Amino acid sequence: MARLPAGSTAAPKVSSYLSIQKAFRILEILSAKAPQGVTEIAAALELEKSSVSRLLKSLLELGYVSPGARRGQYQVSPRILVLAQQYLDSDRLINEARPILRELALEARATAHLGVVVEGQTLVVAKEPSPELIQVATRVGARIAPHASALGKALLAGLPEDRLEAFLAAPLPRFTDKTITDRRRLVKILEEVRRKGYSLESEEEHAGVGCIGVPVRDSTGRWVAALSAAGPLGGTPFRLDAAHIKLVLQKAEELSERISSHLEDGAPR
Repeated sequence: MARLPAGSTAAPKVSSYLSIQKAFRILEILSAKAPQGVTEIAAALELEKSSVSRLLKSLLELGYVSPGARRGQYQVSPRILVLAQQYLDSDRLINEARPILRELALEARATAHLGVVVEGQTLVVAKEPSPELIQVATRVGARIAPHASALGKALLAGLPEDRLEAFLAAPLPRFTDKTITDRRRLVKILEEVRRKGYSLESEEEHAGVGCIGVPVRDSTGRWVAALSAAGPLGGTPFRLDAAHIKLVLQKAEELSERISSHLEDGAPR
């Protein structure tokens, strides 16, 4: 009986891995903008339309994508929420952050956020809306502009040098006339964030909006997340002043202590 050449079983494994990788990239593309058609998705992934069509059919059968309003278009289905909710319910950092976010939002009269870096992206993983009628519009799962928000700068400042360089290699889009798009200036600001222990943002991403960001540390002192308070700079009590900076620093320290104590006790995060 003829034997397969040595190592020949690796090909199906590689093929399966690449298919899974492409399928998740499709979900990411549709999560960022939907609905989209096969042609648009194939162009974004630089793949053949036939390959994208097969992957979309599989995702459709599994229930993770659904047809868009127009024929030939697709969007992420509600089933994706099952995966997201499982993460939100089980993550130690998020569970510990929730009561602190509520306190911060109430005391700062601003929207409180928890952000992390995931696979090269800065994301909001938890939030508590401001109690004020006038507030910033944000959502859990949204990507953070790392160079144009206090939350993003607090996350960038804690990255190792090689990962920070990868962020700085990408374009720094301008949102307002106050957005920092010069890399050398941004690097200096990040050095200041490390020295002071907090970051500020005033109308760099949205006109009339300000933000205070503070890192969250684990028991080793590593920056694992960031906490922020963001809100309009007029029409509410929220300000980029010493009192609000002190408040965000206190809440971030409280969260850091909570996650550090759990990790020292051996509880998984």
